[in-house]
Amino acid sequence: MDVSPSSDAEISVACTVTNPTSSSEEIRISETEWDGGSIEMTLSEDTFVLAAGEEDTFQILFTGQNKILASEKYSFEIEAKIVSWNGISVEEPELLADNLIANATHSGELNIEVYGLVELKLSDVTTRYMQVNDEVEFSFQVTNKGNADDTLEIVFANAVELEAAGFSFPGGTLTSEKVEPQEISSVKTLTIRAPSEVSSDLQISLIIRAQSSNDNSAPFSEINIPLDIKAPSQSSGGNGLTALGAEGPLMYASIAGGGILVVLFLVVLVRVVSKKKPKAELQPKVQQPIILPEEPVLDFGDEDVDDFFSDFDEETSEDDEFDDLFDEL
Repeated sequence: MDVSPSSDAEISVACTVTNPTSSSEEIRISETEWDGGSIEMTLSEDTFVLAAGEEDTFQILFTGQNKILASEKYSFEIEAKIVSWNGISVEEPELLADNLIANATHSGELNIEVYGLVELKLSDVTTRYMQVNDEVEFSFQVTNKGNADDTLEIVFANAVELEAAGFSFPGGTLTSEKVEPQEISSVKTLTIRAPSEVSSDLQISLIIRAQSSNDNSAPFSEINIPLDIKAPSQSSGGNGLTALGAEGPLMYASIAGGGILVVLFLVVLVRVVSKKKPKAELQPKVQQPIILPEEPVLDFGDEDVDDFFSDFDEETSEDDEFDDLFDEL
Protein backbone atom coordinates (compact mmCIF):
# COMPACT_ATOMS: atom_id res chain seq x y z
CA MET A 1 0.00 0.00 0.00
CA ASP A 2 1.27 3.46 -0.94
CA VAL A 3 0.92 5.67 2.12
CA SER A 4 2.99 8.66 0.96
CA PRO A 5 1.49 12.09 1.72
CA SER A 6 0.31 12.56 -1.87
CA SER A 7 -1.34 9.14 -2.17
CA ASP A 8 -4.89 7.96 -1.41
CA ALA A 9 -3.54 5.35 1.01
CA GLU A 10 -5.65 2.56 -0.39
CA ILE A 11 -5.20 -0.56 -2.46
CA SER A 12 -7.50 -3.20 -3.89
CA VAL A 13 -6.88 -6.88 -4.57
CA ALA A 14 -8.81 -8.68 -7.33
CA CYS A 15 -10.12 -12.12 -6.34
CA THR A 16 -11.89 -14.89 -8.33
CA VAL A 17 -14.39 -17.34 -6.99
CA THR A 18 -15.13 -20.50 -9.04
CA ASN A 19 -17.70 -23.30 -8.91
CA PRO A 20 -15.82 -26.37 -10.16
CA THR A 21 -18.72 -28.78 -9.54
CA SER A 22 -21.45 -30.03 -11.87
CA SER A 23 -24.19 -28.40 -9.79
CA SER A 24 -25.13 -24.83 -8.99
CA GLU A 25 -23.79 -23.30 -5.80
CA GLU A 26 -24.47 -20.31 -3.62
CA ILE A 27 -21.17 -19.09 -2.19
CA ARG A 28 -20.57 -16.54 0.56
CA ILE A 29 -17.22 -14.77 1.14
CA SER A 30 -16.17 -13.59 4.60
CA GLU A 31 -13.02 -12.54 6.42
CA THR A 32 -11.88 -14.96 9.03
CA GLU A 33 -8.70 -13.19 10.12
CA TRP A 34 -7.86 -9.51 10.05
CA ASP A 35 -6.20 -7.16 12.52
CA GLY A 36 -5.32 -4.11 10.49
CA GLY A 37 -5.62 -1.54 13.24
CA SER A 38 -6.18 1.76 11.41
CA ILE A 39 -6.52 -0.03 8.04
CA GLU A 40 -9.96 -1.24 7.02
CA MET A 41 -10.65 -4.25 4.81
CA THR A 42 -13.90 -4.42 2.85
CA LEU A 43 -15.29 -6.73 0.14
CA SER A 44 -16.94 -5.39 -2.98
CA GLU A 45 -19.33 -8.42 -2.91
CA ASP A 46 -19.76 -11.25 -0.49
CA THR A 47 -22.46 -13.53 -2.03
CA PHE A 48 -22.36 -15.35 -5.39
CA VAL A 49 -24.71 -17.84 -7.10
CA LEU A 50 -22.72 -19.79 -9.68
CA ALA A 51 -23.82 -22.45 -12.10
CA ALA A 52 -21.66 -25.50 -12.68
CA GLY A 53 -18.23 -24.45 -13.94
CA GLU A 54 -18.93 -20.70 -13.61
CA GLU A 55 -16.74 -18.11 -11.88
CA ASP A 56 -17.00 -14.50 -10.80
CA THR A 57 -14.68 -11.82 -9.42
CA PHE A 58 -14.74 -9.40 -6.53
CA GLN A 59 -12.38 -6.87 -4.90
CA ILE A 60 -10.85 -6.69 -1.47
CA LEU A 61 -10.29 -3.01 -0.68
CA PHE A 62 -7.77 -1.92 1.95
CA THR A 63 -8.09 1.68 3.11
CA GLY A 64 -5.59 3.20 5.50
CA GLN A 65 -3.87 6.44 6.51
CA ASN A 66 -0.90 8.30 5.13
CA LYS A 67 2.58 8.05 6.65
CA ILE A 68 2.20 4.56 8.09
CA LEU A 69 5.62 3.11 8.82
CA ALA A 70 6.93 0.64 6.29
CA SER A 71 7.79 -1.79 9.05
CA GLU A 72 4.07 -2.51 9.61
CA LYS A 73 2.72 -5.78 8.14
CA TYR A 74 -0.89 -7.04 8.22
CA SER A 75 -2.05 -10.62 7.73
CA PHE A 76 -5.53 -11.47 6.48
CA GLU A 77 -7.55 -14.57 5.60
CA ILE A 78 -10.83 -14.90 3.70
CA GLU A 79 -13.10 -17.90 3.27
CA ALA A 80 -15.40 -18.92 0.40
CA LYS A 81 -18.15 -20.93 2.00
CA ILE A 82 -20.92 -22.83 0.19
CA VAL A 83 -24.31 -21.84 1.51
CA SER A 84 -26.45 -24.09 -0.73
CA TRP A 85 -25.88 -26.75 -3.37
CA ASN A 86 -28.47 -27.38 -6.11
CA GLY A 87 -30.84 -25.31 -4.00
CA ILE A 88 -30.34 -27.52 -0.96
CA SER A 89 -29.07 -25.84 2.23
CA VAL A 90 -25.71 -27.09 3.34
CA GLU A 91 -27.26 -27.53 6.73
CA GLU A 92 -28.88 -30.74 5.48
CA PRO A 93 -27.22 -33.65 7.27
CA GLU A 94 -26.98 -35.87 4.19
CA LEU A 95 -24.89 -33.33 2.31
CA LEU A 96 -22.44 -33.06 5.15
CA ALA A 97 -22.35 -36.81 5.56
CA ASP A 98 -21.54 -37.42 1.91
CA ASN A 99 -18.73 -34.86 1.96
CA LEU A 100 -20.29 -32.98 -0.90
CA ILE A 101 -19.37 -29.60 0.63
CA ALA A 102 -15.79 -28.27 0.22
CA ASN A 103 -15.16 -24.74 1.33
CA ALA A 104 -12.01 -22.77 0.40
CA THR A 105 -9.80 -20.22 2.14
CA HIS A 106 -7.09 -17.81 1.08
CA SER A 107 -4.38 -16.16 3.25
CA GLY A 108 -2.39 -13.12 2.38
CA GLU A 109 -0.30 -10.29 3.80
CA LEU A 110 -0.60 -6.56 3.32
CA ASN A 111 2.70 -4.65 3.26
CA ILE A 112 3.30 -0.91 3.43
CA GLU A 113 5.31 0.52 0.56
CA VAL A 114 8.47 2.44 1.40
CA TYR A 115 8.51 6.08 0.38
CA GLY A 116 11.16 8.76 0.79
CA LEU A 117 10.69 12.37 1.76
CA VAL A 118 13.34 14.81 3.00
CA GLU A 119 13.50 18.37 4.25
CA LEU A 120 16.71 20.40 4.14
CA LYS A 121 17.20 23.11 6.77
CA LEU A 122 19.79 25.87 6.45
CA SER A 123 19.72 28.79 8.90
CA ASP A 124 21.30 31.38 6.60
CA VAL A 125 20.16 31.45 2.98
CA THR A 126 21.35 34.98 2.18
CA THR A 127 23.85 35.98 -0.51
CA ARG A 128 27.48 35.12 0.24
CA TYR A 129 29.91 37.91 -0.72
CA MET A 130 33.34 36.46 -1.46
CA GLN A 131 36.80 37.50 -2.58
CA VAL A 132 39.07 35.34 -4.71
CA ASN A 133 40.24 32.19 -2.86
CA ASP A 134 37.70 32.75 -0.06
CA GLU A 135 36.14 29.66 1.53
CA VAL A 136 32.58 29.46 2.83
CA GLU A 137 31.34 26.57 4.97
CA PHE A 138 27.66 25.68 4.93
CA SER A 139 26.12 23.93 7.94
CA PHE A 140 22.74 22.24 7.69
CA GLN A 141 20.47 19.46 8.92
CA VAL A 142 18.10 17.12 7.13
CA THR A 143 14.83 15.65 8.36
CA ASN A 144 13.72 12.19 7.25
CA LYS A 145 10.01 12.61 6.59
CA GLY A 146 9.72 9.22 4.94
CA ASN A 147 8.35 6.04 6.52
CA ALA A 148 11.55 3.99 6.78
CA ASP A 149 15.19 4.28 7.78
CA ASP A 150 16.86 6.22 4.99
CA THR A 151 20.40 7.24 4.10
CA LEU A 152 19.88 10.89 3.29
CA GLU A 153 22.32 12.48 0.84
CA ILE A 154 23.17 16.19 0.66
CA VAL A 155 24.98 17.34 -2.48
CA PHE A 156 26.08 20.46 -4.32
CA ALA A 157 23.72 19.79 -7.20
CA ASN A 158 25.35 22.16 -9.70
CA ALA A 159 28.95 21.29 -8.84
CA VAL A 160 29.89 20.79 -12.51
CA GLU A 161 28.75 24.29 -13.41
CA LEU A 162 30.60 25.78 -10.44
CA GLU A 163 33.81 23.91 -11.25
CA ALA A 164 33.66 25.27 -14.79
CA ALA A 165 33.52 28.78 -13.27
CA GLY A 166 36.65 28.09 -11.20
CA PHE A 167 35.17 27.02 -7.85
CA SER A 168 36.51 24.05 -5.90
CA PHE A 169 35.26 21.91 -3.01
CA PRO A 170 37.87 21.09 -0.33
CA GLY A 171 35.64 18.56 1.46
CA GLY A 172 33.91 17.10 -1.59
CA THR A 173 30.46 17.73 -2.99
CA LEU A 174 28.44 15.13 -1.04
CA THR A 175 27.76 14.10 2.53
CA SER A 176 25.23 11.59 3.90
CA GLU A 177 23.79 10.10 7.07
CA LYS A 178 21.38 7.30 7.92
CA VAL A 179 18.35 8.75 9.68
CA GLU A 180 15.31 7.06 11.20
CA PRO A 181 11.84 8.08 10.04
CA GLN A 182 10.64 11.44 11.37
CA GLU A 183 14.06 12.14 12.89
CA ILE A 184 16.64 14.88 12.16
CA SER A 185 20.23 14.31 11.15
CA SER A 186 23.24 15.69 12.97
CA VAL A 187 24.72 18.97 11.75
CA LYS A 188 26.47 18.35 8.42
CA THR A 189 28.87 20.67 6.57
CA LEU A 190 30.13 21.25 3.05
CA THR A 191 32.65 23.86 1.92
CA ILE A 192 33.09 25.84 -1.29
CA ARG A 193 36.15 27.83 -2.35
CA ALA A 194 36.00 30.82 -4.70
CA PRO A 195 38.11 30.91 -7.89
CA SER A 196 41.75 31.93 -7.50
CA GLU A 197 41.24 34.69 -10.06
CA VAL A 198 38.37 36.38 -11.86
CA SER A 199 38.62 39.00 -14.59
CA SER A 200 35.32 40.65 -13.65
CA ASP A 201 32.62 40.45 -11.00
CA LEU A 202 30.93 37.05 -10.89
CA GLN A 203 27.41 36.24 -9.73
CA ILE A 204 26.34 32.59 -9.65
CA SER A 205 24.05 30.37 -7.58
CA LEU A 206 24.91 27.37 -5.44
CA ILE A 207 22.21 24.68 -5.27
CA ILE A 208 22.30 22.51 -2.14
CA ARG A 209 20.09 19.45 -2.53
CA ALA A 210 18.92 16.78 -0.07
CA GLN A 211 17.59 13.50 -1.46
CA SER A 212 16.42 10.06 -0.38
CA SER A 213 18.40 6.89 -1.05
CA ASN A 214 15.31 4.71 -0.54
CA ASP A 215 13.12 6.35 -3.15
CA ASN A 216 14.52 7.66 -6.44
CA SER A 217 11.13 9.14 -7.29
CA ALA A 218 10.93 11.16 -4.08
CA PRO A 219 10.96 14.96 -4.52
CA PHE A 220 14.19 16.82 -3.72
CA SER A 221 14.58 19.42 -1.03
CA GLU A 222 16.71 22.24 -2.42
CA ILE A 223 18.06 25.60 -1.27
CA ASN A 224 19.49 28.17 -3.66
CA ILE A 225 22.34 30.33 -2.30
CA PRO A 226 23.51 33.33 -4.41
CA LEU A 227 27.31 33.78 -4.58
CA ASP A 228 28.79 37.22 -5.36
CA ILE A 229 32.53 37.36 -6.13
CA LYS A 230 34.27 40.70 -6.62
CA ALA A 231 37.16 41.07 -9.06
CA PRO A 232 40.41 42.15 -7.31
CA SER A 233 40.72 45.40 -9.31
CA GLN A 234 37.38 46.59 -7.98
CA SER A 235 37.45 45.07 -4.53
CA SER A 236 40.91 46.61 -3.78
CA GLY A 237 40.04 50.06 -5.17
CA GLY A 238 42.56 50.09 -8.10
CA ASN A 239 44.80 53.21 -7.78
CA GLY A 240 43.03 54.27 -4.59
CA LEU A 241 40.71 56.84 -6.18
CA THR A 242 37.86 54.40 -6.71
CA ALA A 243 37.99 53.28 -3.10
CA LEU A 244 37.32 56.83 -1.92
CA GLY A 245 33.98 56.89 -3.71
CA ALA A 246 31.78 59.90 -3.09
CA GLU A 247 33.92 61.05 -0.15
CA GLY A 248 37.06 61.49 -2.32
CA PRO A 249 36.50 65.17 -3.29
CA LEU A 250 35.78 66.12 0.31
CA MET A 251 38.94 64.43 1.51
CA TYR A 252 41.11 66.13 -1.10
CA ALA A 253 39.50 69.50 -0.32
CA SER A 254 40.32 69.01 3.37
CA ILE A 255 43.93 68.13 2.57
CA ALA A 256 44.31 71.16 0.28
CA GLY A 257 42.77 73.48 2.87
CA GLY A 258 45.12 72.16 5.55
CA GLY A 259 48.09 72.71 3.24
CA ILE A 260 47.11 76.33 2.58
CA LEU A 261 46.81 77.02 6.30
CA VAL A 262 50.28 75.58 6.91
CA VAL A 263 51.78 77.80 4.17
CA LEU A 264 50.10 80.91 5.59
CA PHE A 265 51.36 80.07 9.05
CA LEU A 266 54.93 79.72 7.77
CA VAL A 267 54.72 83.06 5.90
CA VAL A 268 53.53 84.86 9.02
CA LEU A 269 56.21 83.16 11.12
CA VAL A 270 58.98 84.21 8.71
CA ARG A 271 57.79 87.83 8.70
CA VAL A 272 57.61 87.91 12.46
CA VAL A 273 61.13 86.53 12.83
CA SER A 274 62.55 88.83 10.17
CA LYS A 275 61.00 91.92 11.82
CA LYS A 276 62.12 90.94 15.26
CA LYS A 277 65.75 90.84 14.12
CA PRO A 278 66.19 94.70 14.02
CA LYS A 279 64.76 94.91 17.51
CA ALA A 280 67.52 92.68 18.76
CA GLU A 281 70.11 95.03 17.17
CA LEU A 282 68.53 98.16 18.71
CA GLN A 283 68.23 96.77 22.21
CA PRO A 284 71.92 97.08 23.14
CA LYS A 285 71.87 100.83 22.21
CA VAL A 286 69.10 101.42 24.74
CA GLN A 287 70.94 99.63 27.52
CA GLN A 288 74.49 100.94 26.67
CA PRO A 289 75.99 102.59 29.79
CA ILE A 290 76.94 106.31 29.78
CA ILE A 291 80.73 106.81 29.50
CA LEU A 292 81.90 109.69 31.72
CA PRO A 293 84.86 111.88 30.78
CA GLU A 294 88.19 110.78 32.11
CA GLU A 295 88.76 114.12 33.84
CA PRO A 296 85.87 115.34 35.93
CA VAL A 297 84.37 118.64 34.88
CA LEU A 298 82.87 120.56 37.72
CA ASP A 299 81.24 123.30 35.70
CA PHE A 300 78.26 122.12 33.68
CA GLY A 301 76.74 124.58 31.37
CA ASP A 302 73.20 124.54 30.11
CA GLU A 303 74.32 123.64 26.61
CA ASP A 304 76.33 120.71 27.84
CA VAL A 305 73.36 119.41 29.76
CA ASP A 306 71.15 119.73 26.73
CA ASP A 307 73.69 117.91 24.57
CA PHE A 308 73.85 115.11 27.08
CA PHE A 309 70.10 114.50 26.95
CA SER A 310 69.99 114.88 23.18
CA ASP A 311 71.22 111.30 22.84
CA PHE A 312 68.04 110.09 24.52
CA ASP A 313 65.96 112.07 22.06
CA GLU A 314 67.57 110.12 19.18
CA GLU A 315 66.82 106.80 20.84
CA THR A 316 63.20 107.80 21.17
CA SER A 317 62.94 108.06 17.42
CA GLU A 318 64.32 104.54 17.12
CA ASP A 319 61.70 103.34 19.60
CA ASP A 320 59.08 104.85 17.37
CA GLU A 321 60.38 102.72 14.55
CA PHE A 322 60.10 99.69 16.80
CA ASP A 323 56.47 100.53 17.52
CA ASP A 324 55.84 100.91 13.79
CA LEU A 325 56.99 97.32 13.27
CA PHE A 326 54.25 96.05 15.59
CA ASP A 327 51.69 98.25 13.83
CA GLU A 328 52.50 96.54 10.54
CA LEU A 329 51.91 93.15 12.13
